[in-house]
Amino acid sequence: MEFDGIGSGESAERGSNYHKNRAKKRKSNRFLQNVKGFGRKGNFGRGAEMDQEQYNYLVNILASMSKQEDTEERQLMANNVLGQLEGKEIRSASNQLGSRVLENLLPFTDEETFAKLMETLADNFRVICCDKFASHVLQRMLYVALLRAVAPLQSEEDEAEQATAPKSKKPKQSTESDEVKQNGPSMWPFEEYTIKEPYSDEHRRQCRKFVKRVAKFLLNNLEEFVWDVTANYIVRQCILNLSGIGEMKMVDSGSRGNQPASVEPTRLIVPEKWQKLLIEFNLRLMAWPQFADLPFNELTSVILQTLLKALSTIGDQFQLEQLSSKLHNEGFFAGNNCIKEEEANGAENEEEPEYGTRANLPKAFKQPASIRLLESFITVVSSSFLKERIFEGLFRGHIKELSLSRVHNFAVQKFIDHINDKDVMESVFGELEDSMENILRFGHTGIVLALAKTCARLACQQGKFVKLLLDALHCAEVAPDKMLNAVLYLLPADVTLETTPRISLHGSLILQAILEFNKPIKFVSALLEMPNVRLADILSDPRGSYIANAFVGSRFVGEKSREKMVRHLEGQYSQLVLTPHGSRVVDIMYNAGNPAQRENIVRELADRCAQLNSKPWGIAINKRLLVDTYRRNPARWKVAINSDAKVAKMFDKLVGGTKRKVTSSK
Repeated sequence: MEFDGIGSGESAERGSNYHKNRAKKRKSNRFLQNVKGFGRKGNFGRGAEMDQEQYNYLVNILASMSKQEDTEERQLMANNVLGQLEGKEIRSASNQLGSRVLENLLPFTDEETFAKLMETLADNFRVICCDKFASHVLQRMLYVALLRAVAPLQSEEDEAEQATAPKSKKPKQSTESDEVKQNGPSMWPFEEYTIKEPYSDEHRRQCRKFVKRVAKFLLNNLEEFVWDVTANYIVRQCILNLSGIGEMKMVDSGSRGNQPASVEPTRLIVPEKWQKLLIEFNLRLMAWPQFADLPFNELTSVILQTLLKALSTIGDQFQLEQLSSKLHNEGFFAGNNCIKEEEANGAENEEEPEYGTRANLPKAFKQPASIRLLESFITVVSSSFLKERIFEGLFRGHIKELSLSRVHNFAVQKFIDHINDKDVMESVFGELEDSMENILRFGHTGIVLALAKTCARLACQQGKFVKLLLDALHCAEVAPDKMLNAVLYLLPADVTLETTPRISLHGSLILQAILEFNKPIKFVSALLEMPNVRLADILSDPRGSYIANAFVGSRFVGEKSREKMVRHLEGQYSQLVLTPHGSRVVDIMYNAGNPAQRENIVRELADRCAQLNSKPWGIAINKRLLVDTYRRNPARWKVAINSDAKVAKMFDKLVGGTKRKVTSSK
């Protein structure tokens, strides 16, 4: 199955986040143009009505916000706007335009203004929780209050880490670009600002009180709010916040696919007392008489997924075990454990009619909601629980059938990714022995990738995996280059195509995993025998370039093979360096080569200095490898590069880490 990624050429040269940032900017501009258009037609926004004067005022504020970058000016604007809206906060928040403006201004309000707004919202919780626009303001208010309340704990944690392990690498602090990814529609990044801004102890106490007040209100109305779409989201946000997980990313729950993992949300240190509230959510849900039905409803399933993630984050193994056991015994196994035949017939046999009605699948696979819950379930349970209860009760005997299902194969991927027992892997391979070709034909390449990664991680079934993969792709007996192409494209070697396909993301990742196998000699030799022009094309590709990382970084690829690869690519470095991904490969091969090979690489690049300096990544390589210095004076280059290496080693000793790997050419 093919997935669109960063292309080559102009779009790739602009960077991996170019299209995301451009789309975000267009979306923001489109929203502004839409609200202006509504105003001209006399329609003053969706949701609660507001008068024309206030509407136009908020439109102007929104337009000004897109141009504002200075923090002090943001603070001034936030306090002025909230002052103008005093007494109208709830109605403004219930309007689409007002909600968007308030959501972005909240983090930059001063203590007094923020405290007043907390009280106003607290007095109207029920109305706000069930309003599709005002609920977003409450979500942002809850998160900002959380950040202001726990900021001192983050500083204490950083100090403790520095005191106990001064040379260890600290967790990366959130940057504005990271925050934009996580906070979705936020126009102004605010997380780092809120953590660092000094607030009084009294204000932090008020914020902690607000977080607890929201949590208790949601607990008292849980039976009602879980069935309301907007209130359900606030419940989930609150559960995550109590465990120290930052603001949720707005993701379409229906979007599925074999995509790379998304950015992890911010993790915060929170007061231990908040864990009691989180546990109360867990106990309250487990006590429901209809608990057995919760996994099969979209709204309640996502609440349970969130709760599993939160309990896992705080490390409360007892509560996690209690919820896991109850889900397993009463949810997935309550009543009839198998899908009824008439349900299975209507489920999804449109594309795979030859694989039966699936009438014998366990109940956990009955609904999309329960399948997604099962996927979350797999990621948090212990290894023994996974083996003895999930595998034995749900997956054993059904791996093949589930792997060939468009809906269920994602659960199999998640299960394989978390296997920690070699006997279980042997059983999985036993069920999939004759199905690998059909799995690839159906486009469920994530299953094959999960198998490859787990074989590498557990150091088991590696020879069997390679045999099954090559047999499925009809390339066990073909030339090395055809074998590699079959793996990279995940297409049988005997299939003739009119045009060269793009490298499959999963094909590249599978090859990278195989290079981590104990005996990857077949693929190492194939890469070294491939014509270097073709190999350079692969390594210039956004997906193919990471094969160089795996080749050089694998413990099971010998030093001689790495040097052979560096030598094999000679003559192609001047072409590789002209693309952003290829230039990264040049840097990798330079580090992997011996002193003579390094000089050969720089000599080759020196002939293309003008082109090298025409690209930002080329300038970086020039600076990194001192290509201009070599072009002018090779002898001076040797002295300079050796001096650079000595400085880097000295820096390593001082700070216990290195930003780049430089080895002496002596």
